[in-house]
Amino acid sequence: MTIDEIKSVSIVQFLETEGFQYAYIHRGNYWYLSPFRAESSPSFNVSPTKNLWNDFGANSGGNIINLVQKMHPSWNNHQVLTYLEQQIKSHNLKYAEDYEAMTKEQQRINRWNQSQIAEKMKESKSITFIDRICKLSHPNLKSYISQRRVDFEVAQDFCKEIHYHINDKHYYAIAFENIDGGMEIRNKYCKRSIGKKTISIIRTNGESHPECCIFEGLFDMLTYASLKKWMMDIQLYIECECDYIVLNSISNIKTALPYLQNYNVIHCYLDNDAAGAATMKKIKDEYSDKVIDESIRYRNFKDLNDVINGTVKKQQT
Repeated sequence: MTIDEIKSVSIVQFLETEGFQYAYIHRGNYWYLSPFRAESSPSFNVSPTKNLWNDFGANSGGNIINLVQKMHPSWNNHQVLTYLEQQIKSHNLKYAEDYEAMTKEQQRINRWNQSQIAEKMKESKSITFIDRICKLSHPNLKSYISQRRVDFEVAQDFCKEIHYHINDKHYYAIAFENIDGGMEIRNKYCKRSIGKKTISIIRTNGESHPECCIFEGLFDMLTYASLKKWMMDIQLYIECECDYIVLNSISNIKTALPYLQNYNVIHCYLDNDAAGAATMKKIKDEYSDKVIDESIRYRNFKDLNDVINGTVKKQQT
């Protein structure tokens, strides 16, 4: 490396590798406790734009070469330059301009991340106000449902459209009601609940049936209902009419278990993963003689919706 190249290496980054952390940043300058003496108030300053240091307590300063010379007064110039070249290569030290740009970008990212966290915390503590609930019709929601390969008219049969606001921000989404009057909320960017989170029970054709199908989530149920409407001969659905029970979260299985005792047959359309298998076991432990594991119908897919989206399950290694 040339002398000028060495002089251009970031002093701030070099000091980090030497174990010196800045105390604070003021007007773009980094302030440190002096590396040359014990002190309680920072008097050592680095300007990242000029890439120069000043030790106000000793009235000295200079570039990175001068800094190492002062750190190791017994070294000759060759030893100083050799040491700097070694440190630059081993720690991949950057030029001051590049390091400062990288630092500012990271600070910008950190500020953005912190603002997002603060916004999420603010939203989680804020009250959700429902503006209106209407027939599912918004073009963006229709597009989202189509992207999931679900029949839109089927979605309209089981879901509503909700408009709501949190603080001064307004949203709209698909709304799927549960047994306690709460709602599962879905759109392309959001998956949340309004009100109490619990299971949903659908009596198809408005009647109770002796058999039921149990699903983990809304789109699994909508996929099943779409397949029945399309009468696709792919052996994924039951010919007879069944009630639909949607867990909305596998953590709600305890809530669902008492409702299952009313059925003669329980068809389980759960995910082909560890959580789905564990949920299946809980149901079988309770009602073993009338439980059918239907996930075998789509064994190469994680769930029903993946079947019509063509997303093959990744094999475990």
